[in-house]
Amino acid sequence: MLAYRNLRFVLTVGFTALSLLAAISPARAQNLEQSATYVSQVDEDLTLRRVAVLPVTDNVDGIYARPIEKQLNDLVKDSHRWDLVESNIVGSIPALIELEENPAEVQRVTRSLEADAFLSAAASRGPNGLSLRLSLFSKKDGKLISQEVLRDLPRFELAEIRSRINELYARVVAKIPYEGLILSRQQNRVTINLGKSDGLKKDQTVTAVQIISVNRHPKFNFIISSEKEILGRIKILKVDETLSFGAILSEKEKGAIQRFAKVSGTNQVSYPDPGQIEAATAAGDVTSRPDANMSFGKEPKEWVPMRPPSFGQVGMKLGFGSYRSSVNLKDAGTFEAQSAFYPSIEANGELWISPEWTVRALISQGVISTDNPRGSSSKIEHAMSRYSLELGYNFLLRDDFFGPKLSVSAGLGTHTMQLDDITPRAFTTTTYSGLIVGVGGSFPVSEEKDWYAGGRLNMYLVSSLQEKPASSGSSPKNSIVDFSLFVEKKIAENLRAVGSLDFSLYSTSFGGPGSRVDANGAPEEATSLSQRHSVLSGGINYLF
Repeated sequence: MLAYRNLRFVLTVGFTALSLLAAISPARAQNLEQSATYVSQVDEDLTLRRVAVLPVTDNVDGIYARPIEKQLNDLVKDSHRWDLVESNIVGSIPALIELEENPAEVQRVTRSLEADAFLSAAASRGPNGLSLRLSLFSKKDGKLISQEVLRDLPRFELAEIRSRINELYARVVAKIPYEGLILSRQQNRVTINLGKSDGLKKDQTVTAVQIISVNRHPKFNFIISSEKEILGRIKILKVDETLSFGAILSEKEKGAIQRFAKVSGTNQVSYPDPGQIEAATAAGDVTSRPDANMSFGKEPKEWVPMRPPSFGQVGMKLGFGSYRSSVNLKDAGTFEAQSAFYPSIEANGELWISPEWTVRALISQGVISTDNPRGSSSKIEHAMSRYSLELGYNFLLRDDFFGPKLSVSAGLGTHTMQLDDITPRAFTTTTYSGLIVGVGGSFPVSEEKDWYAGGRLNMYLVSSLQEKPASSGSSPKNSIVDFSLFVEKKIAENLRAVGSLDFSLYSTSFGGPGSRVDANGAPEEATSLSQRHSVLSGGINYLF
């Protein structure tokens, strides 16, 4: 009986509890707030709160490096947007330009630093002035976020340099794809790490955004643009010097604006008043305007700015040259053939692996006709072919790929002079090939960098000679030199006209007899032979 009463009591209490829950559950469901969370790894990687300054380098034993490093530390320390993380890196670090090209090296160097980003600077004093370079790296992937370069500063006083560093610092910070961060949120009230010093005003409306993706420079890897999603709008209610407080006016979904959301639109872009558009009849037929094709032509396309070249170039040149060839036969004397004018064509290309490393390729063809110096009335037809493939290294004098630079290179090359075998034989078909080493340089002639001049010298360190249908001698010793002077004119962002004057000399001396015989079948030994080319050419280079 007691057990039955206990069971009845438990069941009564249970049903009562279930009834109460059922009664209050609709009300509770109405009071529950649903919150949306927007996640972007790119956005998280660009959340910068702690910044360190890497050791600054220069080429004058630290005269500029030490004050620049102190200046950068003071700027970060005084910034209300960032917290300074002391750099504890001991010893030398790679040059700044090497860090920019190698994100893995940035991560290795900064592995021990608990920072979100790193500032690094370099100063270089040259004959034309002082160059300053300032870069901001991300700790997450070691890649550049932003970069600024100042070249050919004529004044070297420390006060002037500090002023320029302040300028570079402001420009680097301005290139970060947002202005500030939301530090906290309570209901619809938020705190932002921007204030009067950043230009914020009371009752101003700003935008909360999330960075979805970034576009980086294809060669130098810094951020050139970003894609953002608008999360909501915030009205500024109170502004202090370095903080502001606002209320969320609208958001994409409830709870979309969270802590560390990015703030944008603090300095909106303004345009002048366009006035009124005149009536079409006053302006005439728009299709007859000079710019009509841009908007109304056949199959019109949206205009987009042309990207600056960053991968390499290809070119084509047509030229006219002079040719002189000679062979010295031990018993018969010296025979010469020459042509004052022959056409040639050249195709060349470059692949820019980095601002320093370059791969070059060249193909050149020419057709030459000369008299036979051994008395035959027939002409000797020559076909000239030259090929080369080189790996070059550029020494940038101003940290600018399109500025003045010196270069060294090494590679393989071959030069063939194919000709008819005419009796009596004066010359043979020759092929020179071997290892090429070269030095060169170029520099802009004008401040606008639309005119360039330069030169190049190539020599064959190790070379071989092959002859057909017979060898003129044995134990050949070759001397091969190519020399070139050129000028370039920029006619478009990706197009340049080029003119060049090229000289080539191929000479060989022999140490003994070869397989060559005269018309009677008697051995005919040559002591030396040589070929000289002078070519004036012009063409177009396309940079991509």
